[in-house]
Amino acid sequence: MKPKKILAYSAPLLAIAAAFLVCAIILLITGQNPLTAGAALLDGAFGSRVRLAESLAKTVPLLLTGLSVAVAFRAGFFNIGADGQFLIGALLATGIATKTSLPPKVLLPAAILGGIIGGTLWALIAGWLKYRRGAPEIITTIMLNYVAVALVAFSLQLPSSPGGVHGWLLETAQSQPQSDVLPRAAQLPALLSGTTLHAGAIIALLCAIGIWWLFTRTEKGFLMRAAGSGERAAKIAGIATSSQAYFAVGLCGALSGLAGALEICGATKQLSTGTPGYGYTAIAVALLANLNPLAMIPAAMLFGFLDAGGGAMERTAGIPAVMVSVITGVLICAVALLPRFKQLAISNKQ
Repeated sequence: MKPKKILAYSAPLLAIAAAFLVCAIILLITGQNPLTAGAALLDGAFGSRVRLAESLAKTVPLLLTGLSVAVAFRAGFFNIGADGQFLIGALLATGIATKTSLPPKVLLPAAILGGIIGGTLWALIAGWLKYRRGAPEIITTIMLNYVAVALVAFSLQLPSSPGGVHGWLLETAQSQPQSDVLPRAAQLPALLSGTTLHAGAIIALLCAIGIWWLFTRTEKGFLMRAAGSGERAAKIAGIATSSQAYFAVGLCGALSGLAGALEICGATKQLSTGTPGYGYTAIAVALLANLNPLAMIPAAMLFGFLDAGGGAMERTAGIPAVMVSVITGVLICAVALLPRFKQLAISNKQ
């Protein structure tokens, strides 16, 4: 096998090993046992069939938002707004599921479609600001995340007094800032009874395969990648870069909106305030997979297992679950540095 291929395949493994090594050193410095922490982490993620199913359930939004980030990055659009697109998708899916009188047979598809449309439109705001007004998408997508969080909070606002004004999605009981539970017709079927692992996992896998096919087997995917790799060269080659850019931005928003809709319809079954932060972790998922849609499946599973195991590590071993965030941060740094190390290794061999 050629050195370049060996380095390409080993780079993610080196990044993962570096992240766990740094965390082990931190635990030792603070007087904790890394082996105990590792055992608790593994038990929380794989200790039983139910725990494994819960870990896989956390993989679904990470995979879809990771694909969203990859699509945008491939097209030269640095989307940091997957979290906001996720929330808008969840918001619209909840609104359609709980506030409309659609027939039961179309309620679930309508809620999911609403989430997709919501995420798409939210992403296109940042796309329009970049391609028509020259606004940096890194800034606009981050700011739109905060706007999305505020919109969810506004929609679930509690009344200041009995009978007062409240959010349009607030639950009927008006006791907590959350929506009503989605009707049964708007809920995705569970793949394992008694867990949050739902049929959305199959949809997420199909999306990963579909995005891989788009990038590697279609003219549209080639044009998107060409426009993202070098806009000026693409224009000289006769590629309509603006249409490719808007398509990519809309697609990345659709994937994040789909993630939000599936999370509401399959896992939580009701909307609450705050943000789970999947959109930010998705950047680590995409970078670890080197923007490869199929490689994103194991990458998303890794972060899903870390998320599920982190809580168990805190409960059983007394080690803060924030260590999972440390692992994520080190992974991002390692992935960012690895291309430089690969260049040095290849140049030394030559």
